[in-house]
Amino acid sequence: PSGNFPISPAIRPSLLANLTSLIPRFRAKGGHIIWIQAIYANRTSEPAIMAAQSKGPDVVGSNAWLVAATHVYHIPCCEAGTWGADIYPEILALAKPDDAVVVKQGYSAFWGGNKGLEAVLEEKGVQDAYFCGVASGTCVLATICDTVKRGMVEVHAVPDCMGWRRENTHVEALRRFEELGVDIVMSNLLCVLN
Repeated sequence: PSGNFPISPAIRPSLLANLTSLIPRFRAKGGHIIWIQAIYANRTSEPAIMAAQSKGPDVVGSNAWLVAATHVYHIPCCEAGTWGADIYPEILALAKPDDAVVVKQGYSAFWGGNKGLEAVLEEKGVQDAYFCGVASGTCVLATICDTVKRGMVEVHAVPDCMGWRRENTHVEALRRFEELGVDIVMSNLLCVLN
């Protein structure tokens, strides 16, 4: 709540409760947990890959722009060496030593720093990827767009395990997930169906 870009207090309690319930159930069913940690450079201008894309008039930007985007603002976000870059303690408590951690430098988790998301998905033999996280209208949407574009796994979105700063961006993300043909499943049904 005291971070530079906090999620909405309206979604925070249910997000924590849903993730706290889902992660152990998913792991018990043999699912691999892959943590994505954002470490953004303190940029005030867009990198060339981002500037080459049209942002478009939409509230969250075009899909191509999101995939190429990173945090660019005079206020830092997830800056290396700060507590703002740490995974939230209540969620990190759910981590296990054999979980993978991918460090990303852009909105998409394929904008990797260390071992990239693509390598981890291949290494773990993932065929179906279920996406949760924050923020649904930027980082989660960018990663889902990038995953769909790559065509390497079946993509599923778990919207009740996603946080957002503004509800309108979350609503737009849900619309885009459907437009992309992403399977949308609620966390309470996820481990029952699979």
